[in-house]
Amino acid sequence: MEESEKENLFMTFKGVIESIILDKRRNPKNNKTLDNFRARLNMGLQTEEDFYLWVNLTAENGKYTLGKDKLEEYDLEIMATPEDLMGFSSGENSTLHMMLKKNKYGFKKLRYYKSSDGKKNFGILLKLPKVLVLDKLKTPK
Repeated sequence: MEESEKENLFMTFKGVIESIILDKRRNPKNNKTLDNFRARLNMGLQTEEDFYLWVNLTAENGKYTLGKDKLEEYDLEIMATPEDLMGFSSGENSTLHMMLKKNKYGFKKLRYYKSSDGKKNFGILLKLPKVLVLDKLKTPK
């Protein structure tokens, strides 16, 4: 993957994450969840069978920062294709679907690993949909 392609993917992914968080902030019910969520995540975006573009998401005191590369100290590491993460973020794919079904490369759609200190941090994994998944729109009757 060329550097320009990596940069485009990173900028696209960053834009999506930022817009989801902004959209969630518009609903006052989400503010407490967004403000209380604390995590350092490494996310491997699988773009080829044997290549991952690593990005990191840091959430602390209601501020969310997306950066390039892996963090040395992290709470959770997840790996997925960008398409699968977009499906997850849009609410199209549930957490259970992501953990049980396989992606186009034959791996689970969402793979997760322990933190840098060996903890499993299932709580963070279970809170991810509350932070990174768009709220369902209610259609007017």
